[in-house]
Amino acid sequence: APDGGDAFRFAYELGRRLADAGFETLNGGHDGTMRAASRGAKDQGGVTVGVTCPNMLRGRDGPLQPNPHLDVILPAPDMLARVNAMMRLSGGFVVLDGGTGTLCELAIVWEHVGKRFIPPRPIVIAGNAWDALIDRMTSDRPSATDHLHRATTPESIVAILADHAVRGTRARYAKTHGTGINDTTATVAQLIDIMERFVNERDWQPFHDPKNLSASIAIEAAELMEHFQWLRSDQLDDVKKDPRKMGDIGEELADILAYVLSFAATMDIDLASSLANKMRKNAIKYPAERFRGKFEAS
Repeated sequence: APDGGDAFRFAYELGRRLADAGFETLNGGHDGTMRAASRGAKDQGGVTVGVTCPNMLRGRDGPLQPNPHLDVILPAPDMLARVNAMMRLSGGFVVLDGGTGTLCELAIVWEHVGKRFIPPRPIVIAGNAWDALIDRMTSDRPSATDHLHRATTPESIVAILADHAVRGTRARYAKTHGTGINDTTATVAQLIDIMERFVNERDWQPFHDPKNLSASIAIEAAELMEHFQWLRSDQLDDVKKDPRKMGDIGEELADILAYVLSFAATMDIDLASSLANKMRKNAIKYPAERFRGKFEAS
């Protein structure tokens, strides 16, 4: 989309209106409408994120460079990892006119939302470039239109996102961390943000799959148990009086929590609601009037 073309102007105006509505703009981070949307967002004072793919996307002079309108640049190792990152870090999706790359992104996002592989969020089809495809895919599957929206203007796109987007995902990319974080002030989202930043800065996403993360949780839990191995019950109180030992135990517990947070983010599990739902089930399974002060097999 060359500067001054209709597609460039549309993307620029969309980025500007997204920023004005309080959204961050996240896209592939390179040229064309990606650059236009990022530029529009920055001109309006918004925050922009680019998930680039320097290892695979190349121009005449070498690897494609990120456009100059990005606050946060997240390099992905390949195209699939790039699409996966953009999908999971976004609270809603806007599909502009494009080529096979845009088609792949639409298909992957549509499948994940439609099959609820990720928590549902809106997919907004901008303009009418994809009308024939959408009509063909939904003619025999009306349910495929769930969470699918069509819009022809930047303002109507933003209105749809304002009503349906999943809030909170964009907060993970604040440019700086707060200081003095503790159990009283921290949210689960802030803890996930800390862990994701650590992983992203080292390009460790390929290693953080469910298999590796679940194994890591078990391994770190075993290391925590080592601190209490062979201790008698009357020795447990002494542990709290040993600052060095308490520091070591705190680090083991932090390792477990770090992997739990990564696992939840990778699997799109909302930890707070999962815990609340589990406690409701436990309350039914172990009624207080029966189990108060004791435990028995149920």
